[in-house]
Amino acid sequence: MTPAMKDYREVMQQLSFLPDLYLVGGAVRDILFGREPEDLDFATSAPPEETLRLAKAHGLEAVPTGLEHGTVTVLIEHHPFEVTTFRRDVETYGRRAKVAWGRSIHEDLARRDFTIGAIAMSAKGEVVDPFDGQRDYEAGLIRAVGDPRQRFREDYLRVIRAGRFAARYGFSIEAQTLEAAREAAPAVLSHVAVERVTAELDKAFKDPTPSRFLRYLYDLEILQRLIPEFEDTHLLLQNPRWHPEGDVFTHVLEVVDRAPPPYRWHALLHDIGKKDTAKWKEEGWYSFHRHEEVGSRLIPRIARDLRLSSALRDELVVTTALHMVPAFTKPTPQAVRAFQAKAGPHLTALEALCRADAGNRRPPEAWKFFEPQPIPIHPLLQGRHLIARGHQPGPEFGRILQAAYEHQLETGETDLEKLYRVGVEGVKGR
Repeated sequence: MTPAMKDYREVMQQLSFLPDLYLVGGAVRDILFGREPEDLDFATSAPPEETLRLAKAHGLEAVPTGLEHGTVTVLIEHHPFEVTTFRRDVETYGRRAKVAWGRSIHEDLARRDFTIGAIAMSAKGEVVDPFDGQRDYEAGLIRAVGDPRQRFREDYLRVIRAGRFAARYGFSIEAQTLEAAREAAPAVLSHVAVERVTAELDKAFKDPTPSRFLRYLYDLEILQRLIPEFEDTHLLLQNPRWHPEGDVFTHVLEVVDRAPPPYRWHALLHDIGKKDTAKWKEEGWYSFHRHEEVGSRLIPRIARDLRLSSALRDELVVTTALHMVPAFTKPTPQAVRAFQAKAGPHLTALEALCRADAGNRRPPEAWKFFEPQPIPIHPLLQGRHLIARGHQPGPEFGRILQAAYEHQLETGETDLEKLYRVGVEGVKGR
């Protein structure tokens, strides 16, 4: 367990006042097979109002975070733990399924998506596994609980989760479950909020090899529906001199796997402009002239569609636009200063992307673009310096600063008086 995660046995002991208490879901699976659980979720036969009452009676803070779903969050030493009442389906129609409080843990487990997550553990350590989830885990299979078509109709996000679990554990998807997923795939994005899909991608990007998950989404044509620029990128052959891996999509998957987890969105989208710039060469492959510029212009729309944060969007615009510079530009002091000025606060992300993109195919001098510079990259001549010299803010004010900054980047000049003179002369010369 990490320092932030309390031991499940200790938590169950502190929640032992709840009737028929079980640890449920992925935590049980992870504990049984020697993995560290990410979250501890519990189930009880007590209705949510009773859970609230009992928790407070035992001196614990409890918050009704989802009463309509039977969920109460209990705080133990400031750690939140979800406790949900056993549920059973009355009617199923996607995310708005009508449920009633269940009478047993077996009823509750029957509602879950995949067998490896339909396992429970009592406070005494007794394992309840009515759908042979342990057997499927040992066999390396992702299998739906019951009828896979029904499971996916209940919540189409499960189509995506099947691929994510298979990729995370290196498992295969059981044949009938995979067939049902393919049948359901065309309806996924019309039934699932995009925020939920993006959250699954965020989770997958923390795993060692998210490429397996992305390949699954691509094979089911979900990725192309989510980001149309990926359509047919497996057909776009690249110059084998630089890309022995072959097509654009395969290259993107390799870059995603090589990138550190915080920069996998950057890796996924870095070549998003290649489809729109592809030109066939008689040598037998495509060129993609200025794909980085086209891609950077696509990023705001893609980020909006995927509900990415504005901070991530802004960084993706920069990293996509600049990722080819170290590959084709000589790292002169002037070029390095200009590059780092454009990268701004995103230089770390850009270096991570470039290293993942390059693999072992860049000459050592390419990495000079990311070395600390002896001369400041930020503008040395500031507005306050102009005001002190009698200038009033206005259009000319900004032009002086810009001319001075361009000169600073070009020459490495650091003397304020010289920068000021260059700025004034530059404006007069226009």
